[in-house]
Amino acid sequence: MLGGEDDQLPPRSAALARFATALTAAPWSITPEFGAELAAQGLGAEAVQAATGVTAMFNYLTRVADATGIEFDYRSPLPEFQPDRGREPVPRPDRAAWPVVASAEMTHAWQQWHGYVFDSDTPLARRERRLLAAAAAQECCDRARADELAGYTPHDDRELLLVAFARKLSREPWRMVPADLQALRDARYPEPALLHAISVVALQNAESRLAMGHALTIG
Repeated sequence: MLGGEDDQLPPRSAALARFATALTAAPWSITPEFGAELAAQGLGAEAVQAATGVTAMFNYLTRVADATGIEFDYRSPLPEFQPDRGREPVPRPDRAAWPVVASAEMTHAWQQWHGYVFDSDTPLARRERRLLAAAAAQECCDRARADELAGYTPHDDRELLLVAFARKLSREPWRMVPADLQALRDARYPEPALLHAISVVALQNAESRLAMGHALTIG
């Protein structure tokens, strides 16, 4: 519903669409007002957590698809989605306006995946993973995670390339093209490293949104 057609939906669905749209396009904009609107439609904490989880996972999966160029290999009754590649991303606020939210609670399975994606040493070094995650957290305006990774800044052109990749995939994934991956290949990153780089950026985008949506159901 990034096109603003949520007014065509029933009130409950429209509230969920507005929440999912904001959490996707501007996660820093999630305020208690969203929680109040969802509650007014009979959606309790568990429902908000479920909506947050679904939205966060789609932010994960679509970035994997956009970065790798995955296309449908099966027939579907749904029309093929054609992104507006000229659409500008939502401007990021100054760092002082970034929300401070606690990390969302994660299931054991998610924690295992988190550890594998962020803490492995091959085929990307742990430092490279931190650089990617830091850039993604900054683009999500996730102050807690960005502060946690503040010590990781690029030291050379190769690391600058990684950070630029993370920023583009986080901020404007609809503009990803094969040349973005080719630039990493030209910098001598092997194919397995490319998949890990995509996973790190996609997972950080998902976790930042989980934290911001989760903040509506605590405190």
